[in-house]
Amino acid sequence: MTLDRRSAIGPSGEYTDNRPVEYPYVGKTLLLLFCGYVLTWYLQLGYRIPALGDIRFEFIYALVLTALAFLATPKVDTKCPLLPYVLLYFLVIVIQVPFSHDFARSWDVFVDRIVKFAFMAFFIVSFVRSPNNMKYFLGAFLLACLKMGQEGFVGRISGGLIWENQGIPRLHGSTPLYAHPNSFAGMALGTLPFVYFLWPLSNKYIKAVLLALAGLSLHIVLYTGSRTAYVGILAFVAFAFYTSNYKRKFIGYIVLVLALSVPLIPSDYQDRFKSIFTLEEKEGRSSEARIQILEDAWEIFTDYPFGVGVAAFPKVRAEHFGRSQDTHNLYLEIATNLGIQGLIVVGVLIYKMITLLFYIKSTSEKYIIKLTDNSLANNSSNISDLKLISAVASSTIAFILIRLTLGLFGMDLYEIYWWFSIGVTFSLYSMLKPYDMFQENIYEK
Repeated sequence: MTLDRRSAIGPSGEYTDNRPVEYPYVGKTLLLLFCGYVLTWYLQLGYRIPALGDIRFEFIYALVLTALAFLATPKVDTKCPLLPYVLLYFLVIVIQVPFSHDFARSWDVFVDRIVKFAFMAFFIVSFVRSPNNMKYFLGAFLLACLKMGQEGFVGRISGGLIWENQGIPRLHGSTPLYAHPNSFAGMALGTLPFVYFLWPLSNKYIKAVLLALAGLSLHIVLYTGSRTAYVGILAFVAFAFYTSNYKRKFIGYIVLVLALSVPLIPSDYQDRFKSIFTLEEKEGRSSEARIQILEDAWEIFTDYPFGVGVAAFPKVRAEHFGRSQDTHNLYLEIATNLGIQGLIVVGVLIYKMITLLFYIKSTSEKYIIKLTDNSLANNSSNISDLKLISAVASSTIAFILIRLTLGLFGMDLYEIYWWFSIGVTFSLYSMLKPYDMFQENIYEK
């Protein structure tokens, strides 16, 4: 149901309706089923419970959700300005599969990652249709991350998930998806924007959960010894500072936290952080190896400017140089796998996604100001919804910027993060639609 303009707008053009804005309705059962899928996916229940893996539970679950999305949810608005760029991105990837230098590998990655992860974006768009739906979805996502954080803490204390690598003890995840320290740290780092921006909107009970999540996530980042994640922390702090309205106080808190925490950090991890700048490592030659990879990747890109195919770089590198490691750099991964056209399309997609999120954030805040100034109507519900939309938009911008920073040192083109961001952006954009009917009255164009 949408607002009736005649009852919503007063004689002077002010918004006077006491009713909250209504969004496309998704049943509680459908929403909970989707949240169950989010938990199943992130916690990899098929791996944890072999019997579920044997029957391909996650695949069956996704098929059921797909059918429900088409049959039992309101029609999705396809006018989101991001849609053409997403379709073009998908097309660029599809084209690179049949022409790949490693077709078998490309096909496996396309099916197991691109298609599979794209469905997460589709499910978010289909089932997360209102701010209340968004609360459920983020609750499921952050709950899964909290569980992985708890496993990381117990695994570090018991020693079951920590062993020496590159000269220091490094924490690993408990499931294949996040087994590598860099992947585990990247997962944990991605929770911090949501903790930070949702904090002001949360009650004391939710704040307690968010505080625990932040602590466990920072614990993972530290003990994985991931230099990539250390740089990501700096990027997140810079963005949080940029968006803060209390910059002097923000700096004061950061100085206080550093003064209290740095002396407690084991020397192994302090040295690990310093090696970002000195390139001196206790063991191994990781920095030299990465430099060699970058040189090889650049040469392969110049030899194959239109790309070698989805995930085909390791095979081509082995054929050319006798070395088979992957790019360890998102931007060279895009360049070598998808070519010049891929660089352009992915670059434009990310740019459009970030600018659309900034639009969602700024528009929500302008609506909030106008509704707050209007004393003729009880707009508390609408204002609360808009604050959540703005906070999630800010969180997603920070989430993307963190991934772009991590991309300087790791490759994640075929990971869930981009589809997660696409789905959330689509969903947030659609949530502003019910306000369009009176935006000319409360939003100064």
